[in-house]
Amino acid sequence: MSNTNSKTILLPNGVSIMNAFGERENMGTTATGEDVWRGTATTIPIPSSSGEQMTLVSDDTQDTTLGTGARRIKLHYIQAVTGAEMVETVDLDGTTPVDTVATDIMFINDIYTVLTGSNGVAEGDIIVYKKGAASTIYSMISAGGNKAMIPNRMVPAGHTLVMKGWHCEEAQGKRCAIRIRSTDMRGVLLPVFCFKDVAYLKQTASGMLELNDNIPALSIIKVSAWPDQAAAETSCSWWGELWPNSLI
Repeated sequence: MSNTNSKTILLPNGVSIMNAFGERENMGTTATGEDVWRGTATTIPIPSSSGEQMTLVSDDTQDTTLGTGARRIKLHYIQAVTGAEMVETVDLDGTTPVDTVATDIMFINDIYTVLTGSNGVAEGDIIVYKKGAASTIYSMISAGGNKAMIPNRMVPAGHTLVMKGWHCEEAQGKRCAIRIRSTDMRGVLLPVFCFKDVAYLKQTASGMLELNDNIPALSIIKVSAWPDQAAAETSCSWWGELWPNSLI
């Protein structure tokens, strides 16, 4: 998803597309909403701003360097102190936990498989959690997939995300308010998530919705949903242009 009309977008040097998408099944009627992702927690936890070390593990022994499933994972993260986006590659060891080399991970922006065995996808659920706290899960790749289905992102330091559009859907005939939000308002970072747009859906898709907002560096974007009835099923996506502040 790079644009709304399937046309080529010409961007200045240094400007890139930032986008994300996710899905959630069997949602409840949690009063505070449920974050869109494949995990069980209704709210995805946020790592410490001082940074943490993470651990990766699968619930299937075949997700390993010699197995038939996922073998190698690439992790994009925001580094504490600098706020820069960094990348680390991790070789899985099945059901044996593997720690990241990085100990200063402030936020996980994405994880995906870069090498698999004969199955071509993860054999089990692969989770990324806070080292020493396996119940604090920050991201995951579901069995049968190769990428985290999580729309959460943090804007890297020195950049502004110019939001352009988003899309959402409810698939089970349960009326649902789906809201995109971020930890800022009017360009100022906040310690809370503020709503940026909302769509009420019931077994239908929104189509691409225009969204014009400037999201400052270190703000977190996510999508959450509020179903009227249990067992709602939602998906979403969003996109924008990531501009270095020097070009704005």
